[in-house]
Amino acid sequence: MPFSFRRTRFLLSLALLPALAGPALAQQEHGRPTQDPFQRPTPPEARPVFIGSYKSHQYQNGILTLVSTEGGTLRVRPWAAGVLRIEYFPAGTPVRDIPSISVVQPADAWAPPGLHREGPEAGSPKAIHASWRQRQAAGDITETATTLRWPVSSAGTIVVQKKPLRVSYQQHDETLVQDAGGVFQRLTTETSGPGGTGVSLRLQPNEHLYGTGSRALPLDRRGRRLTLYNEAHYGYQSGEPTLNVSLPTVLSSRGYMLLFDHHAAATLDLGATDPNTLIYSGEDLLNLGYFIITGRSNAEILARYTRLTGRQPLPPRWALGLIQSRFGYRSDTEMLQVAGRMHRAGFPLDALVLDLYWFGGTTRQGDLGWDYANFRQPQRMIRRLDSVGVKTILISEPYVMRTSRHDGLVRAMGLVGMQANGKPYTVESFWAGPATILDMQRPETQDWLWSFYKQRKEEGVAGWWSDLGEPENHPLDMRHYKGSTRQVHNALGLTWAGIFQEKYTQEYRNERVFNLARSGWAGMQRNSVFPWSGDVSRSWSGLQAQVPIMLSMSLGGVGYMHSDAGGFAGNTVDAELYTRWLQMASFSPILRPHGAGTPPEPYWWPEPYRSIVREATHLRYRLLPYLYTLAWENTQTGAPLVRPMNFGLEAADIDLPNSQWGDIPVSVSGSTSHAEAAAVPIKPPLAPANEFAAEKHLQQQTWLTSRQQFDQLARDFPNLNDQYLLGPNLLVAPVLQPGQRRRNVVLPAGNWVDFYTNETLAGGRTVGRPAPLSRLPLLVRAGAFLPLTPYVSTTAAYSTDTLLVRYYADPAVASSHFTLYDDDGKSALVAKNGQYQLLTFSGSTSGSQTDIRVELKGRPFEGVPVWRRIELQLPRVATSPTAVLLDGETMPATEYRYDARSQTLYVPLLLESQHVRLTVKGLRLNTTPAADTALETLTLEAPGAPAFNSRTELRYTLHQAGAAGPLRIFDSRGQLIRTLPTATEAGPHTVVWNSDDGKNRPVPAGVYRAELAGQQQRLVVLR
Repeated sequence: MPFSFRRTRFLLSLALLPALAGPALAQQEHGRPTQDPFQRPTPPEARPVFIGSYKSHQYQNGILTLVSTEGGTLRVRPWAAGVLRIEYFPAGTPVRDIPSISVVQPADAWAPPGLHREGPEAGSPKAIHASWRQRQAAGDITETATTLRWPVSSAGTIVVQKKPLRVSYQQHDETLVQDAGGVFQRLTTETSGPGGTGVSLRLQPNEHLYGTGSRALPLDRRGRRLTLYNEAHYGYQSGEPTLNVSLPTVLSSRGYMLLFDHHAAATLDLGATDPNTLIYSGEDLLNLGYFIITGRSNAEILARYTRLTGRQPLPPRWALGLIQSRFGYRSDTEMLQVAGRMHRAGFPLDALVLDLYWFGGTTRQGDLGWDYANFRQPQRMIRRLDSVGVKTILISEPYVMRTSRHDGLVRAMGLVGMQANGKPYTVESFWAGPATILDMQRPETQDWLWSFYKQRKEEGVAGWWSDLGEPENHPLDMRHYKGSTRQVHNALGLTWAGIFQEKYTQEYRNERVFNLARSGWAGMQRNSVFPWSGDVSRSWSGLQAQVPIMLSMSLGGVGYMHSDAGGFAGNTVDAELYTRWLQMASFSPILRPHGAGTPPEPYWWPEPYRSIVREATHLRYRLLPYLYTLAWENTQTGAPLVRPMNFGLEAADIDLPNSQWGDIPVSVSGSTSHAEAAAVPIKPPLAPANEFAAEKHLQQQTWLTSRQQFDQLARDFPNLNDQYLLGPNLLVAPVLQPGQRRRNVVLPAGNWVDFYTNETLAGGRTVGRPAPLSRLPLLVRAGAFLPLTPYVSTTAAYSTDTLLVRYYADPAVASSHFTLYDDDGKSALVAKNGQYQLLTFSGSTSGSQTDIRVELKGRPFEGVPVWRRIELQLPRVATSPTAVLLDGETMPATEYRYDARSQTLYVPLLLESQHVRLTVKGLRLNTTPAADTALETLTLEAPGAPAFNSRTELRYTLHQAGAAGPLRIFDSRGQLIRTLPTATEAGPHTVVWNSDDGKNRPVPAGVYRAELAGQQQRLVVLR
């Protein structure tokens, strides 16, 4: 067949398949279940009974215990710096420690503020010892007729209102968290929903609420009623309220986080019932425990949260490369062919994922052994792939099919969910056929699973894929080792991931874990999970959902949320959608193309899309020094790799003495403006007696500043769902609408620089930026250091022996720094052994001079460069400098290069010792504002249904009030067939087109074009 004909036919398929493709099946060969496995009737909630009034209290060893007139008990306990725990025990329930699957940090010893927990020094006067003992025993609690006040830190105070009994937490005399109705118990009846316990808390008028896990909803969750119950929704799009990972966490714009420390099914009412009240209600809980976590910044709050629930271990460096997947590769031959085609087409590749065909297909789930008919020599396949830098990842599921070779064994051993009569429960409605569910919390099940995982590990498997771990079809009447379905459901994914982490720690202590997990719970990050957002629709709406999903998980301490890049569900062939998705994924924590039906491999797509995607993936690999440093920062502080625009720049408050990393910087990046540098006060030495008062005053001033920053961020970025920060220094603005070639970008304060053109953009405003198909808008924070390396096709070839470090010197930024992290990329014990290096770049700019210092710390490791060649690149340099000094010595002009065309200064350095100092004199920076910043007044968005029979919704957003002109419909010949009116008010709008012409006559089937203010969307009418 002539190539030209084949290409024409292919391009025609690109045009028609979105319209003609029928619905695809999710990893299914036997069809969809006939019922929603998560659907259940919702009876009215049982009546809440609140705790009553104060009766008495007792203080002992850092715990305040309150007894109510109704017989209930409250316990309040300072847990760690900035962390409080509150527990409720209804009348008739024992007061004892409540088990947790999320919390791993034990409570710190506590002493009243200003009182050393170890007591006065030996030899102090007896009166001081007596006063210390008295205050220690009493906890410094002050009681009046109506309240108790308990200072729990130099900044925070617990206030107890006696009648009715209510608790609030004040930070520097500002009430931060306050009971509304307070804690309660639901008393169930025959006609009501489940009983349980909960708490209702007061919300402030301008408070925004974030987090709560993976949901295809806008970032700000206030005003919604959400379920805390992990669910899989095949082919979901924007608007799906519950997905595979629910998190019982809420992060407030007022500077606190709530962690509800239970994993039973629950609801979060975030102002839906009462706009001023947040209500957590857990099903069938005998008692209640929750944490209040405060901090001076979002970074500090997440640092404290992830210390409480565990921090993510370092990933293997290959995890940050391109991981190629599909449903599914069916033989070792196909695996090798895909790897070869990726490399021949010029794409990077670090791992291939084997879906369920490696053990024989859908009906063999639970086999966990190779299908030797199609994978004839799996170990040889793994070795051949590994020899070219490609790792192998295997899927497994929590289901054991009745057709599995292990069905009889797991049922006989009692490793599965049971019926009420103690017999194994068969899930008849599972999509692949009748199956049982492995009971992950049973120790015998964990050991049985590990016996297979260990065999595959010894064969060379490098990573794991834990699919369907909600579990996706989980009958409500099933019984488990630790309770009923709704009691244990949310814990099973977390427990499953824990098998890998715990067993590796025991048997492969120096190897890092990689686990693609679809489900989890609070604390999941400590188990080395790299979650993805489930079986998303291959559609523009599916793509648009990914930014808030990714950012919401980030604000729950989970730093590696990503998506099936290109979309999973549906046979839609949309090359522009695939390109835009892969562009965004290249600037996401994990890059993993995956899908069913339409091939997800980038080499399959035609030009120019293939080359555009190739360029995006190459840039990701060039950014590996930056990305790997962000991964280290996440391990060190809990800071996510991708961050919402309201995350802020403040560093996390790290408790360095307890850090396994030793003497490390508080943040990997930072900057100071000239105004900030001039405002830093010089503190005189203090007398010891004044130290506590002075520290309290300083904390109060810091708190007031942080509250102002929280409020400013809430005003500037309350609910921004289409752009994000990648680490501290990159702003990513994905293109989320078809046909869009320009978009508005909201800029934080300070100057920003276009990564591609080096144009300067003043911050604190919204600007319009070009978004050609070849790239998405990518901006760099002015003053930042951005480390890159030459492109390599696999991270196995990665090295920091050559670094290309861009320093975006800026007149408004007095000083800045960036600390690059480097190790061997694979050893789990690098922190303990100290086998890593930190390369810190510091810069200061004043007048016509810039000073740069490069400093190396740390110990050698396997593969460490003997020396590093560093090319410093200074963009936006208007003219060649008058002189460049290296360690005080003038460099010959022949040893550095100024490119007038790109206005970039290139200075090569050779780092052999511990530090290098560079001075650029006579530096003139070109900070002329970019000329092309005109705002887009509107965005014509993807239609509700691009292919339809009778009607579709045409959607657009006016970014500012004003006339947009008519929305016009043209046929394939360019003839105008219909004109529809548009609104003038700012905001989102919808116009319905009933596939008719101006005389209300149905138009024939075919391809049409909607046009508004020069923007276009393609429509297909089906008859």
